[in-house]
Amino acid sequence: MASNAKSGLVKRERTGHRATGAVNPYVRARKQRFYAILGTFIVFASIFTFQIVHTKVTLAEVNQQAVAQKASLVKATDDQALLKDKVKQMNNKDYLQQVVRDKYLFTKKGETVYNLPADADK
Repeated sequence: MASNAKSGLVKRERTGHRATGAVNPYVRARKQRFYAILGTFIVFASIFTFQIVHTKVTLAEVNQQAVAQKASLVKATDDQALLKDKVKQMNNKDYLQQVVRDKYLFTKKGETVYNLPADADK
């Protein structure tokens, strides 16, 4: 019987109730402190989780933009190389003369130009 009474007393102390049924103020304060600490932890954990997810999304967007910019850079570099070649060719008098004669149909004095239909293969 003594052990039952003792175990009943232990149960009441754990639940925070006194023998009279009133709530122990120390237990209530510990519970409130526990919930306050738990709530604070959850708030900070949520903030940190949001920051990590937001950073990963931003990083993915920046990486995607970087890939697009690299492709654009490669295209611009190729175009620049082609334009440099054209500039070199335009400085060559023979090439320039050929382009002007073919494209604009300029002729020398006494020269006759015949336009033939283009081959079907070209």
